[in-house]
Order: sequence, then C-alpha cells, then structure tokens
Amino acid sequence: MLDYRRFKEINDLFAAGQTVKARRLLMEQQSKSIALQDENDMLHVRLKTYEDILQVARNLCNERGFYWLKTDGVKQGPFCPRCYELEGGLIRLERRRKDLICPCCGAVYALPAPPEVARPEGHRAKIIPFRQVAAARA
Repeated sequence: MLDYRRFKEINDLFAAGQTVKARRLLMEQQSKSIALQDENDMLHVRLKTYEDILQVARNLCNERGFYWLKTDGVKQGPFCPRCYELEGGLIRLERRRKDLICPCCGAVYALPAPPEVARPEGHRAKIIPFRQVAAARA
C-alpha cells in the first residue's frame, strides 16, 4: 500500500534543497507503485479466470451420463465425462458410426438413446388424406 506521507516528505526534501535524498525516496515510491500495479494486474487476471470457471460450472449439466454446456439457450456437447471428472477438461466427443469417442483420452461411449417424448393419453397423430393428382385430373 502506498504511504502518502512519504510524498509529503519527498516534497519537503525537494523544498529544503536535499534533492539527492528526495530522488532516492521518490525512486523507492516508484518501485513500490510499479510492484503494486503488477500485483493488481495479476489479481485481475486471477479474478477473471475464477469468474470464467464459475460461469462454466453454472451452465454445465450432466444428462444421461454426458456433460452438456448450455450457452445462450443452446445446448453444446456432449463432452467426455472422464476428461472432465479427472482433469476438468471439456473435450467434445466425436461421433463415429454407432458410438462416441473422446479425441483426447480415447474413451469410447455408446450413443445415448434419444429421450422419449411424453404424449398425452389418447393423443393420436392427425392423418391428412392426400388426393391422387392423376385421379383428380382424369
């Protein structure tokens, strides 16, 4: 933390004609100020990193054994559960024929079954009759 009394002391030394001592104290204050600014910049970077981690954690969900990231209403993924749980990495799984594979750890997962859509009882699809074009013209 900067000691503002030092600045008054430096000013008084300059006013008294003791410029060598005043410059030495001023250089010490400058070094402290630079160190303080560097620490402040580092803390800003750390805070931003933690905010980003928190944002990901808030938007990450586990559905049917896979991790999904919801951003702006869009669900992205699936991400490898092994990589996330062991190392915290969000590695998107790649689709290969009938399974999913992690390009990072090589883990292979079966494709999840699509979720079933709940339909109310007695609800049937509406059948739309189509006319035969040739029969209609004849």
